Amino acid sequence: MPSKPVLSDADKKAIRKKLEELCEECWTAQGYKKTSIKNLCDKAVISIGTFYTLYPTKEDLFLETITDIQRRLTEKIIDINRKSRTKEGFAQSMKRLFREYDSKPFLYNVNTPDFQSFVTKLPEETIKKIKFDSFDFFRQVIHAADLNLKMEEAQAYGILSALLSTINAKETLSVTCDYFSVFDFMVDSLVADIFE
Repeated sequence: MPSKPVLSDADKKAIRKKLEELCEECWTAQGYKKTSIKNLCDKAVISIGTFYTLYPTKEDLFLETITDIQRRLTEKIIDINRKSRTKEGFAQSMKRLFREYDSKPFLYNVNTPDFQSFVTKLPEETIKKIKFDSFDFFRQVIHAADLNLKMEEAQAYGILSALLSTINAKETLSVTCDYFSVFDFMVDSLVADIFE
């Protein structure tokens, strides 16, 4: 009986990258529950056995995917602020973040039944790792922008968190207006009051 081909480290890395890209695409389009391992394997042109040599569970792939999305997004927002160390640059980075949230609801809407079915299968310490720490994030972004706050740090972070949470009202707002315009107006107005 012929032996199964052994995957090299480079092959494993390439397959993991492809699966992560497919996971992000499917999660965004159809959610966690409707994204099956079989479908991901078919799209990646690998066997289900190969999947399980790389990931013990479906949740391990989703966890790696969300962790990478959060890392990339944080780096992107910090980079925008490093390149434009102004209030306007900071406002632009928040607009970019808002639009990323809009394109990937699972980044902010963690109370949906779909997201909860994913999270409930994770150990408690893992859940803590993927929870978005907005205070730490804003601290990093403000440091990268080299801006000074006009108010207490906790109050500024609370305002920025509340501002981003308006994404939860997008369905209501979109009936009467362009919710991106509403967010953009609010962030442009608030940045002047938050920073010196």
